[in-house]
Amino acid sequence: MLKIERKVLLWVEKHMFVLLAVLAAVMGLYLRRGAVWWSSPDAGYYFDGHEGNIQSGCYHLLVRLVQYLPMLPLHTVKWLAAAADYAVAVLAVIAVGGHREGEKLKSSFYFTGCILSPVAYLRGSCWAQVDSAAFALLLGAYIVWGKGQKIPGILLAMAGIALYPPLLVMVFCWIFFRRESFQREDYLYLGILFAGCCLLQGMAGLLSGRSWMEGLRSLTGWMSREPYQGTVYADPLAWGIQMGNLLGYGAAMVSGMAAYRHRISYGTALLIHLAVLLIYGSVLFPAGM
Repeated sequence: MLKIERKVLLWVEKHMFVLLAVLAAVMGLYLRRGAVWWSSPDAGYYFDGHEGNIQSGCYHLLVRLVQYLPMLPLHTVKWLAAAADYAVAVLAVIAVGGHREGEKLKSSFYFTGCILSPVAYLRGSCWAQVDSAAFALLLGAYIVWGKGQKIPGILLAMAGIALYPPLLVMVFCWIFFRRESFQREDYLYLGILFAGCCLLQGMAGLLSGRSWMEGLRSLTGWMSREPYQGTVYADPLAWGIQMGNLLGYGAAMVSGMAAYRHRISYGTALLIHLAVLLIYGSVLFPAGM
């Protein structure tokens, strides 16, 4: 074996886990690049801002702003979601402590799983939904809150929830499971969080050409209205599927973090991912199309 070959092999062996992460990132980018040119059958319903739509005021403001870029708004939102997938992968590794020196193998596989997750791929690059962008902000809030930087944490969480209000469910769950460690001042911060979300939604409603109340209602409209006609759900099963659709990405990502920390089994996390994929498939590709 030549000396240069030996050096290359030693270098590859030393940086094997970094190379694995880079390879996953490149593969993920290749997959997402192709998906940008595919449009889901219901893409227009999330952009047109029809009466009773379930998107937030901040989302509509985002769509209005990206129209000034030299790209189709749908493609811009998809690329934003794709970039956020990478941010989520990095922040998730940090959030579970996988960036520590002794966790290289495990954290590399976890990063790869986040990047190549079919849940993330379908929801963002294919469907043009901004769950990943909002979840990245929430992960950032979780990390800085854990470091005692509560004001920056509140601001990041405020932006994430304003962009994608269904994340409120995750915040309430986090409060419930962490309630014993909460101090009195923490509840004041949370009050500021919810008040700030209302303020952001109202302002976004005005800036996007709607009313203050329309922007404010978008904070909770997703809880009861279907996304196509904007009517209130009458079928409990259809409502349940839609809730699984809206909350599925967050549930899948959190289950992965919980499995990494051995709070749940890897099998349970995999089942959650499969359940979310089934819901996504039933909505994206309904029978009879």
